[in-house]
Amino acid sequence: MFGPKTILGTTVKLNGSNYLLSTKAFRIFIGAQNKLTHLLESPPAATNHTYATWLFGDYCVVIWLLNNLEEKISDSVMFLTTAKEMWDILKVMYGNEKNLLSAFEIYKRLFELKHGDRYVPEFYGELKSLIDKLEMHQPAVTDAMTLKIYHQDFVVSKFLSDLNPSL
Repeated sequence: MFGPKTILGTTVKLNGSNYLLSTKAFRIFIGAQNKLTHLLESPPAATNHTYATWLFGDYCVVIWLLNNLEEKISDSVMFLTTAKEMWDILKVMYGNEKNLLSAFEIYKRLFELKHGDRYVPEFYGELKSLIDKLEMHQPAVTDAMTLKIYHQDFVVSKFLSDLNPSL
């Protein structure tokens, strides 16, 4: 039997530009709550004897999901019926995992990153964070065609990052 849930979710709210990071954190959180099926599977039929229990659990997931979205984003999914519907729409809206623009922004930040007067661990932490984010957009592969696309993305990103900002 379910009890009241006071857990709010993760500390990483979806803001529109951090889809991969925020959804990874939320999937881990939902998995720890044993509710991942609410994001990945369709609900049981309303006539199914498990429906009332499922519905209660889905309401919990919906609340957690809404708590992990910036307000402008939660407004766009608030009136959907299930957590899965919300999850699927968010993926359509923000989840282009091959998004060159996102990879470009990460490459740009990598190109601009300098040690400066920061402590080495702080500099390393920021560098590692950017590399991890890039890995989410361009995971390690052995497929030659995908590697070629990654290389092209890198070249385009470097070219764009070095253009005069007025262009």
